[in-house]
Amino acid sequence: MKNPDLLLYAAHVIFWASFGATRMLLRRDAAPAESAATTSQEFTAPFSRTVLAFHMLGFAVLYFGIGNAVLPRRVPEWFGGQRIAGALVIAAGGVLMSWAVASFHSWRFRAKLDQGHELATNGAFALMRHPIYTGINLLALGSAIWVPTVIVWSGFVLLALGSELRARSEEHLLRRAFGERYADYTKRTKRFIPGIY
Repeated sequence: MKNPDLLLYAAHVIFWASFGATRMLLRRDAAPAESAATTSQEFTAPFSRTVLAFHMLGFAVLYFGIGNAVLPRRVPEWFGGQRIAGALVIAAGGVLMSWAVASFHSWRFRAKLDQGHELATNGAFALMRHPIYTGINLLALGSAIWVPTVIVWSGFVLLALGSELRARSEEHLLRRAFGERYADYTKRTKRFIPGIY
């Protein structure tokens, strides 16, 4: 293959396709289990659109950086096997996101809880509070390992910061909506990295 770094685009397509396919295939219209905690009213975090826009800026920088290095074939050599290592990190992120979506009935783009929103504490959510954002961070980290340029690493940093801001915004809502039940969950489950953070 003339430009093996084009495979990074295939890795991203597979990542997002696995997320979308899992959402479509496992879409549940059934009511939550009786034991599940659900909201009785709607809640929306202040500045949820601004935080989402910041996260999207991270994606824009990441994808600009990838195109800027991959298309003109200017991917720096960082270490032998960087492409394989990057692909494995991206794959781990895809698996984590798909597992999270399979466990969670009420996923939304914005920090908003609709009436009947279910508190997810099973599956990937038993390991960490925000496995979807962790999956996105792994996508960005794997891309930065594959294409180690300042722009792609900047995209990773922006996405990680955006994930942090979105997670904190959502946690504020979840505390409001689920009270002590959510507080107990946060005591036993870390935000992004099991047992660490």
